[in-house]
Amino acid sequence: MFRKPKAKGAIRQRKNDDWDEPNGENQEDSDVIEVKKASVPRATVSFDADEGADSIFKLKKDKKKVEELKRQHKLEEEAEQIYKEEKERKEALEKIVKKEKQSRENKITKNEKQKYLDKYRDKSAKHISNTEAFEYDEHLNIDSEAISSVSNKFSSVFEGIPDSRAVFEAKKRRERARREGNQDGYIPLDDTQKLKSKNERNRLIREDENDDSDEECTNKFYSARELLRSEEDRRREEQEGFLEREHGDDETNVRTRDDDSENEEWERQQIKKAVSRREIGQLRTEKRNTSKLFGHHAPAEDDTAMDMDIDLDMDVQDILAKLKLRIQEREEALNFRKEERRKLEQSIEENKSMIGKLEMELPNQSTKYTMYQELRVYSRSILECLNEKVDEINSIVDKKRECGKARSIRLLARRRQDMKDQYEECTQGKSVKVGEVVSRVAEREARRGRRRRERESTLSGISHEEGLSTDDEESTQQTLNDKKTCDEVEAVATVLFADALEEYSDFRKVLGRMTDWLAVDPKSFQDAYVYLCLPKLSSPYVRLELLQADILRNETVLTSMQWFKTAMLAGSENTEIDQNHDILVELAPAIIEKVILPFLIDTIKDEWDPMSLRQTKKLAMFCSIFEKIPNLTDKSKQFTGFLAAIREKIGQCFEEDLFVPIFMPPGVIDQPTGRQFLDRQYWACIKLIKSINVLSPLISVAARFEFIIEKCVNARCVMALRIGCKNDVSTERKIRGLFAELDDSLLMMGGRTSFQQLVSTLELVSEAQRDAGRIFHKDIKKFLARLER
Repeated sequence: MFRKPKAKGAIRQRKNDDWDEPNGENQEDSDVIEVKKASVPRATVSFDADEGADSIFKLKKDKKKVEELKRQHKLEEEAEQIYKEEKERKEALEKIVKKEKQSRENKITKNEKQKYLDKYRDKSAKHISNTEAFEYDEHLNIDSEAISSVSNKFSSVFEGIPDSRAVFEAKKRRERARREGNQDGYIPLDDTQKLKSKNERNRLIREDENDDSDEECTNKFYSARELLRSEEDRRREEQEGFLEREHGDDETNVRTRDDDSENEEWERQQIKKAVSRREIGQLRTEKRNTSKLFGHHAPAEDDTAMDMDIDLDMDVQDILAKLKLRIQEREEALNFRKEERRKLEQSIEENKSMIGKLEMELPNQSTKYTMYQELRVYSRSILECLNEKVDEINSIVDKKRECGKARSIRLLARRRQDMKDQYEECTQGKSVKVGEVVSRVAEREARRGRRRRERESTLSGISHEEGLSTDDEESTQQTLNDKKTCDEVEAVATVLFADALEEYSDFRKVLGRMTDWLAVDPKSFQDAYVYLCLPKLSSPYVRLELLQADILRNETVLTSMQWFKTAMLAGSENTEIDQNHDILVELAPAIIEKVILPFLIDTIKDEWDPMSLRQTKKLAMFCSIFEKIPNLTDKSKQFTGFLAAIREKIGQCFEEDLFVPIFMPPGVIDQPTGRQFLDRQYWACIKLIKSINVLSPLISVAARFEFIIEKCVNARCVMALRIGCKNDVSTERKIRGLFAELDDSLLMMGGRTSFQQLVSTLELVSEAQRDAGRIFHKDIKKFLARLER
């Protein structure tokens, strides 16, 4: 494992201790290694370094300080003595506790061991073969030769684990051998001889080491692993001993150096305790003062900075400088205090002014608070009320609209069926009519007769053309049903707010609550966006009034409605509100845009008939104020939707209701039914042109030109004039009726190309009228001159 050292170096130094045997005749004499006393190196800081050995360093100490140091040392010794006693007492106590604990554990172990032996004393143990016993050692890194040598030495052990009887017999044989004497085959109790073997050095085997009779370990057995482990421990100890002897001098030097450093540190600590920095500073000051007193020149000293109070030399200038510095600091502190006082006084004044302002605003704030509390309760109450009433309002509005929509659908279907029947009658001639056609013809002629008699009684002296009247008459039963439905709706609308207080049912009072808020706190009114909620809040009241008005059957002016007057006079009762406030001025236009227009869009789509000149005039009367409202422009979504609904409805009339039959001129002249049907369709076109012109405040000139000139005049009226008679009086009435509807704005909108068909047709009619000797051709020439301009 390592190189074997020399013989003389391997001799171990032995010392005789008190416990060694006095008679050691059998021990070998060993060489005594003389250890030289290591010289202690000189300390780096020592009082004997610069002076002779006979010089003595004396430090004069103050008597009081000496006494204080003695007292401190005495207290330290007493404290150390008390600490040692306390420590010894604790150690004694711990030993007692440990001993008691160990005795209890030994007793428990002994009891368990006795129980185990009693249980298995008479039972034989199973013998384990060598292969089975040492099967767990196969993974150990052990030399096979070492195992075999150990097995040869302790063959009896490796043959198998003995049972309790074998152990008992071995113990008896051992005791018998000891009693009979020192014979071969046993180990003496008191043996100081050396046991030598091939692989072991000479070594003193002590009594307790040779004694194999361990009473406490009666059941201890040997194994190959334990023997090899003890062999390795022995070799390791020998190597450590060799290294200790080889490096013994270096370790001694290290210990010597450590002792020297400890001594130096102790000296420095003692010097620090004896002399303080404060005393050094005082001694230096006294030395300088003494030198000045006796006129000696004191050498310059390099004083180091010390954190201590030292008495220095002060002159008058230094004192004055210090005083000036202190006065300056005091003035700065005083100025700082003055500035703080000024700020505090200013803050106090501001707080007082704020308190006064708040006291002045207290009545106003109290009024606001009261108003907010009342408005909170009122808002919740009116919302609850309207949530219940809105559903009822929507139901009756829908009910009446469904009734009007059904009536409009019936009238449109009947009118278009009559037009088809008349056209078939003209094309088929005097064929026999059967079935429903006869009943429809009879009903149609009866309705026309009733309308004619009514015109004669009311419009006497005024000419009327067939096709200008609207066939909206229905049967008596249907009329009664519709009237009953309208009466029910009217009754429900009248008593809808009967169970509500006047504060919630009257739109004027509801709006007055909102204007009071605007008068008390305009800023919060605008910040809460209440002005955007007012149209929606007024919607139930406005829609209920529109439902009762029935604008397509009754002449209704929007400006004369109660809600409009209330919106225009909002805030007039409160003198604190400016009547020209933007919110008040824009209230009525906002209601028209967000409430009226959606209602009108549904009415136009479901109930309005453009071929009914009466309905169109009433609708135009109601909407006459729209052109004066600034927010109804092409940027308004609701207004754009309103115009789109009108345009769609008029377009349906051009496609479904205006039909001009194409007959040969001889056929039209010979058949009175064909001539009457053609005239009626021509005058239906004129009636639609009249309806479009009635809506001129709402419809633009370009839209009217498209409807009237392009879709009606050029596509239908010109064809009817070309087919019909051109030299009779009826033609003159037709053309005069057309000229009456073509105003200057329409004529100026188009060019010669747009009016080319009309011009050519009028020239033909003018020649026919001139040939017939009529002067109407002059009026036609004037109209053509207007077109050329």
